[in-house]
Amino acid sequence: MKLYSGMYHLRILLCISFLSISPLVLKSQEGGKLLSIRAAEDSLASLMKQIYSDNSISSKEIANNNFIVLLRATLIYNDAFDYPFDSLKHIGKIKSEDKKIRIFSWNFPQQGGYQKYYGFILLKKGKGDIQLFELTDNHKAISNPIKDILGTGNWMGALYYSIADISYKGKTHYVLLGLDFNNLFSSKKIIDVLTFGKDFEPIFGANIFQVDNVSLSRVVFEFSARTNMMLRYLPETKTIVFDHLSPSRPDFAENYQFYGSDFTYDGFKFDKGKWVYERDLDLRNSKREPVKPRESPVKFPDPGFLYKSKGGLPMQIRK
Repeated sequence: MKLYSGMYHLRILLCISFLSISPLVLKSQEGGKLLSIRAAEDSLASLMKQIYSDNSISSKEIANNNFIVLLRATLIYNDAFDYPFDSLKHIGKIKSEDKKIRIFSWNFPQQGGYQKYYGFILLKKGKGDIQLFELTDNHKAISNPIKDILGTGNWMGALYYSIADISYKGKTHYVLLGLDFNNLFSSKKIIDVLTFGKDFEPIFGANIFQVDNVSLSRVVFEFSARTNMMLRYLPETKTIVFDHLSPSRPDFAENYQFYGSDFTYDGFKFDKGKWVYERDLDLRNSKREPVKPRESPVKFPDPGFLYKSKGGLPMQIRK
């Protein structure tokens, strides 16, 4: 776990971080003071363009490393918690409804179509008391993604796009919805849970997803990279809704590069501290004429996320 706190330590870290990337040292001409967050944002946006450019992998790695150092040094300012960072287009920037959590996440494309993820969590413990945690992607070493409880040092990397605060009996957990581009053949979407333990240490995963008689700590969907999958949270009903995924042919079962929506919908509904799996949800607008869902060539009754992918790679097609 990488934790940054304490104003004196943060200022020292900030100076060291900026000086370590000499082309991007942000000093004003008046008194040598550091420029504003806005100036840092401009440099971050420039680095991000380099990360997603057609440059060589080595030059993009340098840009990404500089981006990490500069973003870390910028986020330790208390003002960064509410600063919009609107010019950073390829990064996830989500904030909890209770204004206590803010998460930044982004992906770095690797050779062969693979991905590596990076992230930071800002935790507001009180007025003027904000801690910064750095996330280390270790998804290749996670043996059981749907069961393991993880931390900042073995994070299951994802590009987060949604966060929901859920409270029950005085305890709050944060539901995170994320995207993993995975590889050239399949993509993933993830439902994860963030809580905070001793010394406010971030914890990913909680044994609160109930699928019939099976309990999961997170939910991982894998599907064809050539299609998309709907996954969103409906606050009015406390329901996470998503496309039901099925293989296009029976012999493609568990071969996730051939999974896609079968035009029906499932979900998890929050009930007494648990997220309970519900099949065949009706998401039609009641003010419109009913629309009969299209049936896919193959409808599997068991949810695809209960199947286990082999290392995140497509399985061989069965003969």
